[in-house]
Amino acid sequence: MNIHALDPSNTYRKAYYDKLYNQLSVITGKTIPVYDRVPDDAVAPFVILSNITLTPILNTTGYGFKASIVIDIVTRFTNSNGGKKLCDDISNLIFQKILTRDNFYSDTDWNIYTSKLESTRYIESESNGGYVIRKLITFNNNIQQL
Repeated sequence: MNIHALDPSNTYRKAYYDKLYNQLSVITGKTIPVYDRVPDDAVAPFVILSNITLTPILNTTGYGFKASIVIDIVTRFTNSNGGKKLCDDISNLIFQKILTRDNFYSDTDWNIYTSKLESTRYIESESNGGYVIRKLITFNNNIQQL
């Protein structure tokens, strides 16, 4: 056990990236990219590993955190024919990769335990002659420093 607390943010984000990278394909011949920062030339649909929140869990046996991450699914349509179905199809694949009762991720410094769904919500907006539909999914985990 480490005698000093470490910041698990990068490991937490990496765990989600590793679970989702090259794993999301709902459009024939196209894998949905996963970003933690969206490049200027990105074309929707894509997934963003967005906000991470960490809350320390104080105990006498080590350092731990309650953690949450927001996964942002971004889709764009050039006319009003687009809808929430593409977001839901991508979300379904994410659920299959992320929701688990088992140990979610481990490395030499951290154990990340069971993923739980906290919430989902949609955001719709008009943008440059088109429509953007986003689905924000928040997952929770417990993280224990080894």
